[in-house]
Amino acid sequence: MKVTKENLSDIREEYEKAHRLIDEESKNDPPTEPFRSHYTARDVLNSALRKVKTLAEALEPTSEAATTVRCIHANILKDVAKITTFVEEPRGDVLLKEALELIENDRGKEPTINVLIEIFNQLGIMACNVSNFVESKQYLDQAKDMYTETKETELQPLTMADLFGTKEEVEKGKGQKLLESNHTLTLYYLAQVFGFLENLADSARYCHMTLKRQLEYNEYEHVDWALNAATLSQFYFPKNHLAQARHLLAASTFMLNRYETEVVEKLTNEVERAEKEETMRYRMADVGRCWAKYGLHILVTSKERLSMDDEPDEGAPSEPPLTPVKKMDRFTGLDLAAYEDQVTAEFCLTFDDAKLVMLNSLSWLNKAKEYYTKETEASQYAKILQDIASLYKYLAFFEEDDGNQCKLYKRGADQLEEIVEILNATYYQTICREAWYELGLTYSNMLDVKLSQLDEIQSNERPSPQALNKINHLCEKSIRNFKKFVESYKIALDTLELPDSIDEDEMQPILYAYFHIGRLYYRIITPDKRLKLKNTENSLFYYSRFVACCHDERFAQELSVCKEMITLLPLKVQKLKNEITEG
Repeated sequence: MKVTKENLSDIREEYEKAHRLIDEESKNDPPTEPFRSHYTARDVLNSALRKVKTLAEALEPTSEAATTVRCIHANILKDVAKITTFVEEPRGDVLLKEALELIENDRGKEPTINVLIEIFNQLGIMACNVSNFVESKQYLDQAKDMYTETKETELQPLTMADLFGTKEEVEKGKGQKLLESNHTLTLYYLAQVFGFLENLADSARYCHMTLKRQLEYNEYEHVDWALNAATLSQFYFPKNHLAQARHLLAASTFMLNRYETEVVEKLTNEVERAEKEETMRYRMADVGRCWAKYGLHILVTSKERLSMDDEPDEGAPSEPPLTPVKKMDRFTGLDLAAYEDQVTAEFCLTFDDAKLVMLNSLSWLNKAKEYYTKETEASQYAKILQDIASLYKYLAFFEEDDGNQCKLYKRGADQLEEIVEILNATYYQTICREAWYELGLTYSNMLDVKLSQLDEIQSNERPSPQALNKINHLCEKSIRNFKKFVESYKIALDTLELPDSIDEDEMQPILYAYFHIGRLYYRIITPDKRLKLKNTENSLFYYSRFVACCHDERFAQELSVCKEMITLLPLKVQKLKNEITEG
């Protein structure tokens, strides 16, 4: 028996009807019956399957016609499996394996190429969704291998429409286009699977390959593509692949701007246009925050590079130099120079270098604040303020003038003060803790600058009361914020006993807070001996608690200082007591 268009017309009609139900009519399904069109489509496909099976029984199994019918059969089974999974029912994978077995012996023939790759892709997705990542990768690798084999031969893959028609009706190029589209999906899913398998380098590589192919074949949704590119940049810049990260961020911004001109501005429906504009503002704010993280990394790592010992300790493990990686993989067809030229892809050596990076990041964060406002998105707004505070903090490292350095610290502190002012610490405990701790450090850094200035003044003249008040004021502000941080862990300030509920990773900042408070009490300058006694006793108390609670080798230097202080401070306390008694 020969397969004719007439034999397949009823099957084709039902197949196309099912896809109209899935692609179009399902959009109008009521919330009470969200899968109504999919259930109907499955019934229609099952009817088509019965007709296919009847047709197959009348064919010589080894004939070309039988191969075509088996491929139609496998395609329909695959679609039924996809619907079964979509409506949250089991056995989707069973149907896919049935489809695979049906055409396994036809592998290498043109009609099977696309359907086999699609089946392997779907099996990979299903395995990934139930956390069988190794099995998922095996299926996706088979899809990838099939693509490679096809590209190495002169075989012409076919579409489902081609299978329903005659050889003369094959739409030239459509099967090849479907092959490329299916391969892009294979790479996309492999990127996800590598991520779940914690092979982040391969995950990033496959993600980048996917983005390039989506551009090449014009198969992308602007916003999703932009977000994926921006997210991928977050993998590269921590590894100092600065040029690659910047290129991805530039491409992401370029794509969102293209979205505005190619999609948003062409909409005539005001409601739809307003929705798209809101989406663009939202995603541009997110991409802007990624730009800011990129700039912040440059500042942080630049400080680290400049602070490194020129001559590392002998016997210490050797680490690769903190050098930006020049190697990169560019997208073709995108003019990104205007975006990339806004900020460097090198580390900073001078204040002027750092200032340019800082101002670029600050500009992006200020734009992000226009979307994430304190009234609508308090927690995200607070995180933006944290990043702004960090920008000022790291720029201060490069500033050589003490006065200007203090001004930068103060601007950073203002951001953090706003956080604790606008957030309810009960509901936003983690962010408030971070802000209190960072405020304690910032005021302590400002204190160090002021004490350095005081040492210079005292060598020539008597310091003014205003200068001493400023120092004491900074001590008090730093102590107050460190204490709020400590109290947030339900630690009583009169005992400083650590509750059993505190995790090991929370111990480090708490102990640092003890250390800093002990140091700060000792730094307060006062002629009042009774007040000086009280401050010295407080200093001794916090140093003592640090020593009693510290069992971490990472604190070796601080522990040595504290042990020395708790030896010296009792003598100081006794001396002050004697002076008060004698006075």
